[in-house]
Amino acid sequence: MHERIGLTGASSFLTSLVLKRLAGLSSIKEVHIFDIKPPTIVSTKFIFHRVDLTKDEASSNIAAVLIENKVTAFIHGSLFSGPTRRKSYHHEVESIGTFHVLNAIAESNIKRLIVHSATFVYGAHPKNPNFIHEDYSLVMQGPQFVRTRVDVENQIQDFINNYKECSVTILRFAPILGPNSTNIRARYFFAGIIPKVLGYDPLVQFIHEDDAVRAQISTLSNNIPGIFNIVGRGVLPLSTGVHMSGKIPVPFISAMCRSFFSAGYASRIWELPSDIVPFFQYICVGDGKKAADKLGFIPKYSSRQALKSMIEANRLRKIGFSMPSSTLGEDEAYASSQGFQQIF
Repeated sequence: MHERIGLTGASSFLTSLVLKRLAGLSSIKEVHIFDIKPPTIVSTKFIFHRVDLTKDEASSNIAAVLIENKVTAFIHGSLFSGPTRRKSYHHEVESIGTFHVLNAIAESNIKRLIVHSATFVYGAHPKNPNFIHEDYSLVMQGPQFVRTRVDVENQIQDFINNYKECSVTILRFAPILGPNSTNIRARYFFAGIIPKVLGYDPLVQFIHEDDAVRAQISTLSNNIPGIFNIVGRGVLPLSTGVHMSGKIPVPFISAMCRSFFSAGYASRIWELPSDIVPFFQYICVGDGKKAADKLGFIPKYSSRQALKSMIEANRLRKIGFSMPSSTLGEDEAYASSQGFQQIF
């Protein structure tokens, strides 16, 4: 395990959970955090550096800190979990921010880089295979947040080709759900009325927040480069997920569904933009075999368990309870479930 680590995106959901785990590891001496605001997690190990990744001086500022403090590994987590309202800022943080981070890493001769990406980089298309492997070609098409992430990964691939002495690992996470999740996939299942595309019921896939953190920490302790899908066990139909949430599905034809999402988003009735509609229409499921074979990562929880833990934690909060349990509502039979085939 590296003693001194650099990190971006401390305010993101996954990275904040990773920080909690790093704070408790005796092998970690210092974590240098680069962000525009301090992390909510407090530890004597954490050293905050106010850096705006979209500014020209970001590269030199980060590199100076990394060199001075003899940092040996870097976690790039300042990438969004889905679309955001501020599209221009979203693009700047991801594309320009990644450009500055990679320049800083090259200048400071960092030997280990881990990047938090997502399986949505594959896009949701009618011709997607049932399980998408890591070598599946990324296409610069679809919603802007997908195109931006493709640009980020292309930059990283160029960096890998030019700086072979740096061991780079890209972790493509399935949508992260769990008792504490608030991302765009979580908000879909929390909506009072859930719009869905008429005639489509794609298989969906999630990763439990505990598994996501475990994958990140284990990756930090090894030196295995490559791209890996980090996904939960099994898949389930979108309709099953909606049924589990107890919400009301309202089917629309595709064009009307996009308009419905756009109207609700524009009027701030919900935080679900039309950009997300293809992911509730076409399949976008990652194959986790490579992560199991090379990283030794085996998820503890299924996609169904991840979703159910989030739903039940939300219900408990509504009546005044706080339950951080990882498998709320799961009995022994479901704890060993391999996916949607065992769902009643």
